[in-house]
Amino acid sequence: MSVITKNTYVVPKSHLISAVVPQETRTYKPVTHTELIDLTLNAASNAGFKIQSEKYMAARDGQIAAAILRIENVADKEMCLEIGWQNSYNKQWSLKFAIGSHIFICDNSAVHGDMGSFRKKHMGTVQEFTPTAITEYIKRAGDIFTQMQKEREEMKGIEISDRVKAELIGRMMIEEEILQSTQINEIARNLKKPEFDYGCPNSMWELYSFVTQSMRDIHPTLWMERHIKAHNFFVRESGIILPKAEITVPVPGSRPQLDLFSSEAANKYDEVLANMNE
Repeated sequence: MSVITKNTYVVPKSHLISAVVPQETRTYKPVTHTELIDLTLNAASNAGFKIQSEKYMAARDGQIAAAILRIENVADKEMCLEIGWQNSYNKQWSLKFAIGSHIFICDNSAVHGDMGSFRKKHMGTVQEFTPTAITEYIKRAGDIFTQMQKEREEMKGIEISDRVKAELIGRMMIEEEILQSTQINEIARNLKKPEFDYGCPNSMWELYSFVTQSMRDIHPTLWMERHIKAHNFFVRESGIILPKAEITVPVPGSRPQLDLFSSEAANKYDEVLANMNE
């Protein structure tokens, strides 16, 4: 059995292929990791995409799996197209598929949630639905990547203060349940001394990059969902696609307004701000 890389869930492709597939029943229709690997690779090749690399992740001895394909010939100087899926054999998580991007400088991923994702329970027509759905989503992947480029450039142009950064980080933990305390600690370190230079200091894109950077080694069951939620959150707050969210800059020394924050979120806001200023 393959050994998972220390501190990550990355495994060889063979680890997924060798995982024991559960028996099909009247209410449960497994889609195997092997089928998904082959379907995704073939659909990408047929769409004219050149695969730069394949990354596979697993947990619980391969019962939970995720995959990311990086596409070499759909790219700009900062990022390239990614195609990913998540699957399980334990009947607790549905099959998920999404389009995203890989950020070269920091090895981060961004996952688009509105224009390039689907989920399907392992029942009914899932085995017939999946090949068609994957093929159609991959055909649209180039357009989704173009949209993500536009969103990136819009975020670069949005300058945010330390207080707004703290507000957004606190909301991502308390209200949206995107971040955990360990990830907030990593974000706070980057806010004080960035590990990478994204070329747009104090911007919405820089903060988004710090967030995705903190989620690089997240559990396979959470990887896709958390990245999609993070992407949707930043797009919404930036007012790029979804209705523009009002971001207020509090008066120095003041507390966030109660209609924007619960008391718990306000306390987290103060904690994040204190960490940033240490």
